[in-house]
Order: sequence, then C-alpha cells, then structure tokens
Amino acid sequence: MPTTPAKTFMVFATLRDDTDVAEFAALRDDEHRQLEVLRSEGKIGAHYVSPARRATFVEVIAADEAQVAETLATLPFARFFDADVYPTSPPDAAEAAHRARA
Repeated sequence: MPTTPAKTFMVFATLRDDTDVAEFAALRDDEHRQLEVLRSEGKIGAHYVSPARRATFVEVIAADEAQVAETLATLPFARFFDADVYPTSPPDAAEAAHRARA
C-alpha cells in the first residue's frame, strides 16, 4: 500500500476560558516530554507560544488533517485548547535550504 507523502500544517490554538490553570500547570512537564517525542518522530516542527494572547502555534507534519488531529490528541494540553488547522504550501527553495542547515 503506497504511503501518502507528508505535508506541513500550521495549527493555531487558543486556550479555553474554562481551563483549570492548576491542572494545566501540573501537566506542563508531560506536555514538554510529549513534544520532544513527537519531534524525534518527525511529527512536530516549530512550536511557539504567545502567553499574552493565550495561544500557541504548532507545525505538524502529517499526511492529512485526520493525522494532524491524531498527533495533537497525544498532547496532554490538547483538551485545554480550541485548535484550527491550516494546510501550508511546500517550502520554497530558500526555506528548504534553511531547514536542511538547521
């Protein structure tokens, strides 16, 4: 069975207003560990947090949006966020060269 080539998606997620801040804080180390696991598996790229906006941006490498959802579901913080998934275009030559050096 042929595999579907991986694509890059940008996930923009905002923290829900009803988030239990103590529970959220208690899971921080678990979240960071899982992000590292996903990075090592090539499923997560860049990850940025904007505490002032209660938002996060996560680059997910997956075959499709269903696989993005599966990847996000493994994160302990997933239940605290409302996420929007955006497919992105393939990197241009300059971006590909930059990524190869990084």
